[in-house]
Amino acid sequence: MVPVYPQRILITGAGIVSPLGLDWQENEASFRANRTAFRPVTMFDVSQRIARTAAHVDLPEERLFLKTPGRRQHLIDRGTKMLLLALRETLAMARLPGLQGIDAIIIGTSAGAMGIGQEYFRHATSSPSKIPGQISRLEFYQPHRQLNAIAMEYDWHGPMILVSNACASGANAIGDAMAMIQTGKAKRVLAGGYDALAELVYAGFDTLRALAPSGIPRPFDAARDGLALGEGAALVLLESEDAAAERGADAIAVAAGYATATDLHHLTQPDPAGKAAIRTMTGACAMAGIAPHEVTYINSHGTGTPYNDVAEASAVKAWAGDAAAKISLSSTKSAMGHLLGGAGAVEAVICLMAMRGQWMPGSLNIRETDPAVSFDLVHTFRQAPVNVTLTNSFGFGGTNATLVFTECGRPRPQTLESPASISLERGRPRPQTSFPPLRISGAGAVSSAGWGTAALAQAILNNTSLPTTDSLRTVGTRDWECPIRTAPPAPADTLPKFPRLRRASPITKFTMAAALEALTQAGFPQGKGAGRLGIVQLMFNGCVQFSGKFYHEVLDTPALASPLIFPETVYNAPASHVAAYLGVDGPATTLIGESSAIIEAVDIAHTWLLQDLVDHVLVIGAEECDWLGAEAVHYYHPEMKATEGAGALLLSLTGPGLKLTHTPALPFHNEAEKAAQLQTLAANPTFNRPHHITGLSGIPLLDHSESQKSTVGTPARDCRDALDCDDAPKSPASTPLSPDCGDAPKSTVGTLARDGAASTDSCPQITHHPRQILGEAMGAAGALQLVLATTLAQQTGQPISITLPGTLCASYGAVVEA
Repeated sequence: MVPVYPQRILITGAGIVSPLGLDWQENEASFRANRTAFRPVTMFDVSQRIARTAAHVDLPEERLFLKTPGRRQHLIDRGTKMLLLALRETLAMARLPGLQGIDAIIIGTSAGAMGIGQEYFRHATSSPSKIPGQISRLEFYQPHRQLNAIAMEYDWHGPMILVSNACASGANAIGDAMAMIQTGKAKRVLAGGYDALAELVYAGFDTLRALAPSGIPRPFDAARDGLALGEGAALVLLESEDAAAERGADAIAVAAGYATATDLHHLTQPDPAGKAAIRTMTGACAMAGIAPHEVTYINSHGTGTPYNDVAEASAVKAWAGDAAAKISLSSTKSAMGHLLGGAGAVEAVICLMAMRGQWMPGSLNIRETDPAVSFDLVHTFRQAPVNVTLTNSFGFGGTNATLVFTECGRPRPQTLESPASISLERGRPRPQTSFPPLRISGAGAVSSAGWGTAALAQAILNNTSLPTTDSLRTVGTRDWECPIRTAPPAPADTLPKFPRLRRASPITKFTMAAALEALTQAGFPQGKGAGRLGIVQLMFNGCVQFSGKFYHEVLDTPALASPLIFPETVYNAPASHVAAYLGVDGPATTLIGESSAIIEAVDIAHTWLLQDLVDHVLVIGAEECDWLGAEAVHYYHPEMKATEGAGALLLSLTGPGLKLTHTPALPFHNEAEKAAQLQTLAANPTFNRPHHITGLSGIPLLDHSESQKSTVGTPARDCRDALDCDDAPKSPASTPLSPDCGDAPKSTVGTLARDGAASTDSCPQITHHPRQILGEAMGAAGALQLVLATTLAQQTGQPISITLPGTLCASYGAVVEA
């Protein structure tokens, strides 16, 4: 039985930017006229490519970001501008003056600001030394910096989550927003997705022979020859029924169903039978309380590639059975191309347009329908009743997602019978204001200190001086070197013998090793017996080594760029490989962000557990580094040392383990705001414990905000003295991880007493500064802090507090305790 959620989730605003138009009205007019948007690519050189067309968005020439200095306007990515336009329309439709009253923003993207990243790479590989402007390109390349620009424009300080599950990203973002409302964590969430055309991505699909040589995609045509790329953005505002009623908002539709699953068949090719798609369509409809025959219209994933279309057609037939023949379906990618991370969100808004206007967009360019088609394929624009819509999104890495929307006037759904074997159809809790705490049952780590949590803890507790090497360019020339701390080679038998690992990037290997150690610590060797398992991964740069190698080939020898490398460059490839090895066919998602965003990953894991989608969730923060990453870190400060690794936690709501408490995600727009938040955390007894792990790097310029929180305290004393205090935490003498007090790291800043007031006793906090020892691990840094806290709490029996201040002014706190 599938319990029905007591409150509906309403969509009260929507905005869309696509190659067919800059708003709802222009897009609808294009669909009514059966227009297509494909034309020759002029943004970058495609002269040596098989395909040479794409669908472009004609952006307005006006200055869109008024709070970003004029001299930096050129650094704002095309995709971010599209996102801002979609945001304006969403707020206008929802009749909101700004972002106040919105609890969170969740955005999906596949490539982020890749255009600016490409520009940075070109300069880095062509110049023998530092050049002006690179630090600005670094700042604006970061996808979370793009969202920060929007938050600054609206003076907004709420949580921002960036999802990157390839072509399912936009749909996943909307689904994650629905989950926040379902569990009572939020009442109003803005969600969607975006992507802009980029040379690296275009070349990647071309090397895979996925782009249509004809330049015209023909989804579900018997002679289809590939997809065409496009660009765009879309957003929707989701509100609980009560929240919408509070402000008298009009609803467009009900966000009634969502499900996600992982296809373990292949990194880029779907299972021929569409097994994961069957599961997501079944799960989303079960959540919505509808049967397949009640779906009026499906906006399909429909890329126009031979494998994808047949797999989706098979899935629709298996899911709907005899009812398939009466369900209308089309692919709007036939008109605007594949928008990658923006596709799921744009296609969701198209479903809303179809419901409001009572029409169906056509699946254009078809000459002969593929024999696999068993549904009513809509060839051209059709005026018809549309009451229930479903949209599918499938991405590299096997991420599958389905969304279901229903009319507001539809009667509330009744509980449906469904196969017990479909885990996506588990019950959902009623909204609540208090939640059971997270439990940490296992931890794993790879770092410059070694492979495993023991090596990490020993290095931090003993203040070990880790070696550095000068990073070596694999391309280009240079006359300056940047120090880097790499992870040592993996010990024998650390990694499993798994075919996908033969060509995998270092970040995948770090992720796999950390995940397996966490599972083993929890009593699930090699992941066996963990039950229903989910994966949430965080990274900052992702697979930089393969990305750099592939893009260098694109620039140097375009016709010879390797199709084997490109799939490994997508952000969610590491999580996909781990899921395939562990057999995780349920939810698996990847977030992009700086190190502190690991708390957002933890919060998503908590939501999944509250929904009873899974029994356990692996939360992993990982990063790999090469000369390019080392050079980027060096631009921020010459004393910073880039490093790499991964930290993993296995989380659940029940069973033995340590308790994890964390603050909400709160971004800030300047250092003063961040320092004030850290000061508040330091004064909070919950986040001010005897042992504290900081985010301090040891570089005063970079540590300014976190250092400010300590000015009311007293300097920490030597660890030996602190442990001699009567009420100080005692470390068991028998443990191999017991601190060597004489060599323990000293706090370089002051500290607060445990009650938040200035310290008056003789026993200050014992502080640990992993960044000062390991180096700057970027996306792995926050995860390694949490793993270190877990290890120390296990060894000492004492609570460990953590501060995770991000470089882009996001601040978080966490506590790990028995």
